[in-house]
Amino acid sequence: MIKKLTFLLFFFTSFAFSQNLEFIVIVKDLDTDLPVDEVTITALRTRQGFLTNKDGKAIINLTRSSDLELIHSTYKKTIVKFSTLDKKENVVYLEPITKQLEEFIITKDHPQEILKKLIENSKSKITIPVSLKVYLHEFYKRDNQIIFFNDGLINFQILGNSKNIKTDILVEQNRAIGFFDADFDANILGYDLNNIIENYYQFKYLDEVLDTKAKKLYDFSIRTYPASEEYLVIKISPLSDSKGILSDFTVVYDSDKKIILEVSSFVKQDRLQEYKESLLATRKVYKLEFKNTFRLEGNYYYLANSKEVIGFEKRYKNKARKIEVKNHMVVTDFNKKTFEYADKNIFKGKSLINKQTSFFTNYWDVASGFVSTDEEKNIIEQLGKPNTEILNEEENPNE
Repeated sequence: MIKKLTFLLFFFTSFAFSQNLEFIVIVKDLDTDLPVDEVTITALRTRQGFLTNKDGKAIINLTRSSDLELIHSTYKKTIVKFSTLDKKENVVYLEPITKQLEEFIITKDHPQEILKKLIENSKSKITIPVSLKVYLHEFYKRDNQIIFFNDGLINFQILGNSKNIKTDILVEQNRAIGFFDADFDANILGYDLNNIIENYYQFKYLDEVLDTKAKKLYDFSIRTYPASEEYLVIKISPLSDSKGILSDFTVVYDSDKKIILEVSSFVKQDRLQEYKESLLATRKVYKLEFKNTFRLEGNYYYLANSKEVIGFEKRYKNKARKIEVKNHMVVTDFNKKTFEYADKNIFKGKSLINKQTSFFTNYWDVASGFVSTDEEKNIIEQLGKPNTEILNEEENPNE
């Protein structure tokens, strides 16, 4: 049955969240007792999605009781029974994967050819049409100082098919806090929401390693995945004599179903530094990271969460400035059914940067699936105060 999208829907949505089962999960490393961030948590009965922050913390807000599945690429998958989550704050330990167990796999086909087939099969299996309820969370830095923050609850209506994806965006609630000055160009900030799902569902971030020439620039290998016998990993690393901003890629996939479950990439600092010092570098990038996590459940195959980070230097009034954008997207709810809506309700901007703040609940703690740390909340609070000095955040190389 197709539902009509009205403001009443938003009211009932917020009311439903007030009836949820809410508690905190803090995920830690079994060996070190340190928090583990970016753990994908899924409520198995409701398909609600959550992601741990830098403190390993996630606020779980369920529509009904459900066991939780915890997944992280460097830890063994864990299922936590709902009956054991009986405290307001629950600590869950993940067992790290022993790297020594990773083995190389010899294949008849070149790993690049295997990757191409994986991409085509994954594109054909991706669930479309679908409605994804997404929490977007973005920080902007200038010279290692956070100067702007925006977040929001967004409905992505993904229509069409795997070869021709159409995305309509409906913003439920959002915040835009802080300020920009003249050296910030809105065209290069944020991630274009109108094509971001298409990029993810078409696996376009892998394009640079699919060309025939890529075999001369990268080393390709297939390895075992110690966390699961059902999965394998494709590792792609630039050769030492290859030039330019070339990323290291990791692709985790289901070896039986031939489905990609995670894609991540980053550019090593020594390679970025070499490019930064090159006379050919017009925009001096100093950080570049990307990660997509997908979920496969029965016949449903969809994005679970994503992370993108870009940092670069830009000259402004003869002074080099460091600009950095970090974006997280968490799919908090998945529904095969889409709903009808008027064209006037569709958000057609590139990002939420310039959208006027509008919210009627504290969705960032109740319905976000990804909460800011206490330190980040303090910074956001300071950003909202006029004529106050913005707090500095020291550079963390592990971010």
